[in-house]
Amino acid sequence: MSPTSHTPNGASPASGQAAASAAAPRRTEFSPERMAKFHDYAEEYPNKRSALMMVLRLAEEEFGSITDEAMEITADLCDVSVAHVQGMVTFYTHFKRPFHGKHRFMVCATLMCALENNTDAALIQIKDRLGIAPGERTADGLFSCEKVECLADCDKPPVVQCDNEHFCSMKGPVLEAYLDKLLKDEGKPADAYKGKAPVEMDPRVPTLPVHYNFEGETEQGARRFDDKDPYLKAGEGALTTDVPGPLATPLTVPVADGVNGKGSTSNGRNGHDRAGGNQVNGKNGAKHV
Repeated sequence: MSPTSHTPNGASPASGQAAASAAAPRRTEFSPERMAKFHDYAEEYPNKRSALMMVLRLAEEEFGSITDEAMEITADLCDVSVAHVQGMVTFYTHFKRPFHGKHRFMVCATLMCALENNTDAALIQIKDRLGIAPGERTADGLFSCEKVECLADCDKPPVVQCDNEHFCSMKGPVLEAYLDKLLKDEGKPADAYKGKAPVEMDPRVPTLPVHYNFEGETEQGARRFDDKDPYLKAGEGALTTDVPGPLATPLTVPVADGVNGKGSTSNGRNGHDRAGGNQVNGKNGAKHV
């Protein structure tokens, strides 16, 4: 595993290494060692898609976290779309992402660990030694901290996971000794993070911009957000870059139409008037103005 692969957002602590990494072409497969493991997994499962979670673990080992490049390789190997892989990665929070630190502290914050301030005790120790609270990362990308759901050792709180290791009753001298070891392994003094400002992690998932124009549409804007007419080809119909307003809820009448915010009423089943204020009669009646 590359020693620079754990750094936030895929960047290296050294600017020269970061520039070299940015210039490198995107890879299309794992290392030979991990490709061999992939083929072993492919033989154990009924289809490649079923091996997706195991292949994502290989990606973590290869890149240090699940990067966009890792998801593209995984999608290709498992014969699924990148969107499918991203859905898997963002659903299961245990997967390591580029915004996490090299050493990722996951502290159980559910009821049994939170009782008697066990969770808080562990978080306070981490904050005192590393200067980070839940949702934060050290500026050098070495450490991050977050609260997580139950880690399944409820009788031995607080439960903490870090670097694929599982720890019970992790507070006081035990946690202190572990923090000392990590700092020593990284060549950091005991007070390395005293007074140092942390970085807030950004776990948001990249999405298409609001005004994204799909194929066949123009620079003037995308088709209306509420336009679901299957007979219109891409680019046909009125164009707008307005973001639709929220619908009036719950079960209120009139309901905003989502385009111009005006209300519409109907006297028939599923009646709808986009212009607003007009009456529509009849089953599934719709008036388009």
